[in-house]
Amino acid sequence: MSGEFQKVAEREGESGAGPVVYVVATPIGNLDDMTPRARHVLANVDVIAAEDTRETRKLLNHFGIQGKRLLSYHDFGETERAEQLVRETYERGASLALVSDAGTPCISDPGYRLVAAAKARGIKVHPIPGPSALTALASAAGLPSDRLLFIGFPPTKPQALRTEIASWAAARASVVFFESTRRLERTLMAVREIYPEARVAIGRELTKLYEEIETVSVADALAWLATHPTLKGEASVMVAPGATETQVALATGEERLSPDELMQRASRAFKSGATLKELLQKYRDVGLKRTELYDLLLRAKDL
Repeated sequence: MSGEFQKVAEREGESGAGPVVYVVATPIGNLDDMTPRARHVLANVDVIAAEDTRETRKLLNHFGIQGKRLLSYHDFGETERAEQLVRETYERGASLALVSDAGTPCISDPGYRLVAAAKARGIKVHPIPGPSALTALASAAGLPSDRLLFIGFPPTKPQALRTEIASWAAARASVVFFESTRRLERTLMAVREIYPEARVAIGRELTKLYEEIETVSVADALAWLATHPTLKGEASVMVAPGATETQVALATGEERLSPDELMQRASRAFKSGATLKELLQKYRDVGLKRTELYDLLLRAKDL
């Protein structure tokens, strides 16, 4: 470790002193993506809370980190386990690192309850950033990434899935999610039904030797899947819906209104006690620029 890095680590309290919690990102496939800071933290903390202690032990062994106290922390009984770990960390003045099987904890992986419990106790929580399938795909997909909506794993029931997908229109963002390869075709068929012009990026084996990132139309994505019938595991998916104004209206429950109709509705709403702020929010998706909507509502208020 360089002298400068040692100084930074000590200044940030990464020498093991607690009580403190570190949220540590670990590789999603390529072990060279493990950062020096992450290795330092894992080597020096008192306890490591791991989604799967067996996988984490393999990682530690690879980097020559021995003798660490590993405790399981996963989805089952997460709330109770989080309280227990945080209580012990606080009472013992310990340092604890939170890791998942791969990637960044709390990003569609266990962790947020532990972080919330630690903050409620007044324990410092430090992110140790690094690999994440979410950012890996978004950076290399070639789809708009100035606005992103991450939804974890989409619903499995058909109607809930369709409702979720329809809601993307209101977000006006590219959507990133994780999906089982067994359900991916069904999910993309629902995307095509609602957004036939959507562009899709499918990421598999990210950062690994056989990494694939396929960015195509949603129709071509389904055709690509048809040629890969033996896919296993999970895929990372990014969708640029290309929502039309009509789709936005359907998703927000607000139909298209002419300026005169909008003024009449807004006038009645003002007389019923609505505020300008409330109406700006309610009619934000009617197809007018914000300045145009503001001027129209001011006129409606005087009717």
